[in-house]
Amino acid sequence: MRIRCWLAVVATIILLGSGVYFHEQMKSVYTWESNMNYNFSGELTVVTYNIRFGKGLDGKVNLDRTIASLKDLNADIISLQEVERYSVRSHFFDQVQRLATELEMNVLYFPSLSYPGLYYGNVILSKFPIVETDVIPFMNKGENRAAVIAKILLCDMKEVYVINTHLGLNKEERIQAMHVIKRYLGELNNPIILTGDLNSTPKMNEYEMWGRFLTKSNEGIPLQTFYKKDWQIDYIFHSPHLNVERVTVQKNDVSDHFPVVGVFTFGN
Repeated sequence: MRIRCWLAVVATIILLGSGVYFHEQMKSVYTWESNMNYNFSGELTVVTYNIRFGKGLDGKVNLDRTIASLKDLNADIISLQEVERYSVRSHFFDQVQRLATELEMNVLYFPSLSYPGLYYGNVILSKFPIVETDVIPFMNKGENRAAVIAKILLCDMKEVYVINTHLGLNKEERIQAMHVIKRYLGELNNPIILTGDLNSTPKMNEYEMWGRFLTKSNEGIPLQTFYKKDWQIDYIFHSPHLNVERVTVQKNDVSDHFPVVGVFTFGN
């Protein structure tokens, strides 16, 4: 009887330890390298998209639709928000790895929320090598919101920093996060592309503080990126090193947001 009790105790300790280890792993930065090699054509196609963990306007979670819509865009760099790993509402799939594998792209991921049964955050997918990564935490209450940063090598002597973020609904915390990003921008001299769901419309003038470093890529062109209202809350910004060739929104019913697509070239 005592042996059975001890075995039960040991098994419980092992299970608890495994659960703690798994949870700690899920709170960390995750990267994966694709075996594919791509050549940089001179034009850089960038997408930002809040995929809502694959939940479409029909209320069904179907990551296959999300992947199909991204394949159609054929982007070089994709920034995604609300991507989940091993979470209840997305049927415990590792969406990050699935996206990277299906799209044959390198990936960087960091969670904004890390609770047992709910791990979701921001992803940067790149056809080109991710040579450096960083995370800037915002120290928000309740959520581990942050900016995820990838230094991407496009070809010899040509690289770009990609920043992906998802800001919250609380205005005070959102402004604080924008100031944190601004300080980081001041430390970079390289080409920069900043992407994300800011939960902030152009009329709010909140992101104007980045004006010294970045330009909104659809400046002067109104875009609707949220299905319910004529709002733009999803953006691509770029530094003066880059020229905008075109910016569009691809409307679909795969998420409650629409993907924003920007095409860039490098200035002389």
